[in-house]
Amino acid sequence: MGSNTDESLYRSVKHCTMNQILFISPSEQGANKARDIIFRHHMKVDVWVGSWENARNYAEQAIKQGVKVIISRGGTAALLRHSLDTAIIKVRFTSAAYLEAFERLRSVEGKIAFFVLDTMPGFISHFCKLLNIDACYYSYTGDQDVEEAVKKAKADGCHFGVGGVLAKNYARIYDFSYYTLENTEDEIELALDSAQQTLSSIIQEEKHHRELQLKLEQYEAVLNYTHDGILAINKEGNIVVVNKQAEEILPLKNKPYEGKYIEEVFPASKLSSVLRTGEKEMDELMKAGNVIINTNRIPIMIDGKIEGVVATFKDVDSIRNSEQKIRSNLHKRGMVARYRFSDIVGESKAMKWAVYMAKSFAKYDANILIQGEIGTGKEMFAHAIHHESQRRNHPFLAVNCSNISADRLTRQLLGREKEGKLFGSPESQEGVFELAHGGTLFLDKIDEAPLEAQSVILCILEDNEVCRINGRHAISVDVRIIASAGNSLQKKMNEGEFLEELYYKISVLSLEIPPLRNRGADYLLLSEDLFHRYFGSEYYMYESKIRKIEEYMRNYIWKGNIRELQNFVQRVSVLLKNAMPVDEIMLTMPENSTMNDTSIDVKMNKWSRAHVVDALTASKLNISKAARMLGCSRGTLYKKMNELNIKISNIE
Repeated sequence: MGSNTDESLYRSVKHCTMNQILFISPSEQGANKARDIIFRHHMKVDVWVGSWENARNYAEQAIKQGVKVIISRGGTAALLRHSLDTAIIKVRFTSAAYLEAFERLRSVEGKIAFFVLDTMPGFISHFCKLLNIDACYYSYTGDQDVEEAVKKAKADGCHFGVGGVLAKNYARIYDFSYYTLENTEDEIELALDSAQQTLSSIIQEEKHHRELQLKLEQYEAVLNYTHDGILAINKEGNIVVVNKQAEEILPLKNKPYEGKYIEEVFPASKLSSVLRTGEKEMDELMKAGNVIINTNRIPIMIDGKIEGVVATFKDVDSIRNSEQKIRSNLHKRGMVARYRFSDIVGESKAMKWAVYMAKSFAKYDANILIQGEIGTGKEMFAHAIHHESQRRNHPFLAVNCSNISADRLTRQLLGREKEGKLFGSPESQEGVFELAHGGTLFLDKIDEAPLEAQSVILCILEDNEVCRINGRHAISVDVRIIASAGNSLQKKMNEGEFLEELYYKISVLSLEIPPLRNRGADYLLLSEDLFHRYFGSEYYMYESKIRKIEEYMRNYIWKGNIRELQNFVQRVSVLLKNAMPVDEIMLTMPENSTMNDTSIDVKMNKWSRAHVVDALTASKLNISKAARMLGCSRGTLYKKMNELNIKISNIE
């Protein structure tokens, strides 16, 4: 397209309403391919054809009109990424784009120059060797050195060139025959899919920021009307909020407080430690001056990053806690359920059923036995059940019963009294049953508990009371038990390694957590969630590579379930951040595949209506995501949906 047309489009964009995704193409041919795909798939994407020189100005004006993601190729994409603070999706050239070029090159004699931005793909030289093409290869980083690359090719005796638009412009100047590469439909469709996913992430992030802003405004509105003392710091540890109640309760110094480092104003606050760890600290008793206060310290998290800490304070005398609550506050570790049902990721029928049953069990006060393979998320379910139950405002404690001696586990369960008045003798200590009074006690891996400890647990559950080691009096306890065990519990009971009476006490209600291999496409939802956590706002930079890795994951047997998946994602994330190519990453991964033939045609023939429906359900009717789960393109999925008479609305 000529410069006059470019200028006309540039002027007109100021007065039009644009979609949030813009496709910039250097040729009409590439633009027409994009338009066809956009029309077929009902995408909301604008397409502009123009020169490389005018792309930046047009893009800047488009961004002002609401564009959030821009798609382009080659040098144009590199220019926009360098000069604009917005998401740029690059349409990449694959071997398929070169096939047409190689067909044309069969009739060309003499040296042929291949021009590539950045790194020369290895398949080009491989194809040239196979076809006996006398080729030279030239890479460049931008407009600054592309001219030199063309001049060198001319000097090297090349008379025909193959590459992108940047090199083409100089090939004309130096009377150099040239073939301009065009992207295939698959390459363009992949970029469009990636742009839609990126836009979705951007919109979600903006939503989170709006919600945060609203919460901050609400917080400021009620700040001066609460009876609690409130003190907040930013991520640098500087004070941003101190209300009047905090001034009255706390021994603060160096007024005015705002903007000063927390250690200068209130050294005993422990807010700096929460800022470092990101772990909330609830219901802690601490001495502040001449008073004992109850405090909560909560980190402010935005997109997985700590942006500050808020602390609330109350005078213990003013809130008149019970003795149990005060003792519990002194043992705050493990007293709060960390997970909710909303934290459990899964759209498979098996997982939805497990969550449904768990929510149903949470309404009742009976003991629960949760069984499942290692790494399936049994502890997360225990936390969520407690939080959903009527005991949610009371303690939640977890005890790991594996790899521990009977004596040590017994001491944890019962507690102990002080052994006399000798110097150095241990102080009295509550057991976990006492600390969990009124709440929930999670006995993790109870099937691995020693028999002696099993007997102690059984006695406590039968009598609803404990007697500390060296103690003389029984202490009544009201505790709900949630226990977890592997699938070998029945076998251990048959072999006399687990008490039958205890089994019936803890398994009034039974819950089975399905392994990851029986959860359909849930692995993909979990991996995406984990990748987003690890990469945060940089996720879009690695998205295309992550998609390739997800192809490998499709046929993997997750023997370690979610725990293994977490380790896998963490390992891959580290390697990606260290710029390791995807192919090399795959070589480091274990081979554990359920299928030998992963071709799309074979998979497609094996698809049933149930497979397609499960993928669509798990992806929430997102065609792009469902296609990735099934290992095919959007077009292939549409064909299969037509064959199976699957009709949906609200297609994304």
